[in-house]
Amino acid sequence: MRRGQSTVELCALAAALAVLLGVAGLALSRSAVPGLVVRTLRHVLAGRAPRHGDRWALGNAQLGPLIRRYAPRLALERDAFGQDRSSPVDFRGCRQLACAAYTVATPTSFVHVVRRPEATYLEYWFYYPDSRTDHLPLAVLAGYHHDDWEGAVVRVARDHGVSARVSAHLGFTGERPWWSGDPGWRPIARHPLVYRAAGSHANGFGPDDVDVAGDGWNGTAAVVDRMVLVPADEAPAARRRFDAGAVPPWLKRVWIDPRVASTAADGSRGVLSDAAAVWAAAEGLVA
Repeated sequence: MRRGQSTVELCALAAALAVLLGVAGLALSRSAVPGLVVRTLRHVLAGRAPRHGDRWALGNAQLGPLIRRYAPRLALERDAFGQDRSSPVDFRGCRQLACAAYTVATPTSFVHVVRRPEATYLEYWFYYPDSRTDHLPLAVLAGYHHDDWEGAVVRVARDHGVSARVSAHLGFTGERPWWSGDPGWRPIARHPLVYRAAGSHANGFGPDDVDVAGDGWNGTAAVVDRMVLVPADEAPAARRRFDAGAVPPWLKRVWIDPRVASTAADGSRGVLSDAAAVWAAAEGLVA
């Protein structure tokens, strides 16, 4: 009888949990959170990774080698103020500047794979403990906040052409800088070299593509040739909170649609890109 009672209680608990998850999923689906994030969160709550998720992709015979082949290298800008020697780290074990320092940290990239009929998109996300942009000459960009997410998106087309874009100040840099109206996709080879600005951690394919037009590269402090690749869709399970100025990748539109105009939460080109474009034009600099 006790076993039967336990079985009934377990069934009731399971039913209640299913209802709660259903209600939570319905509420989330009606919000601005992308549908794929809803499904990911459901899997997290259920204690299991999504079927054919990022861990599966990293171990897959076709996708795994592709992910490793196009994993970026990072050229780290020398910081003129001596405040930023950060390399990208796993936020689940490090969220302080001291443990993220180059030569101290284990450089880490969170990998997310999005498969679409026209291409397979490989997203590489980099976490830093903070973002410092006080040095920038453009007031709208100047500031500080805890936590920082930047990344690179590689597009492997059906015809096997490979191109990429990298993030900077919620925008994308590709064939043109992030402040241009249409940065496009830049053709790349294996392990593309990405230039990463000090402080802001903005990315570009050349030293003139980062931060804002006219903000010169301060020299290369180091090059991160290899990073530990971890499945990005398992990161939400850590249940960490981030600064309002650092929306994590799984809550960005680009998480489910890598073709969007920016890395803003809704994927739209924002005021930062527009302000930087106006700045470039006013300074007479080619964007």
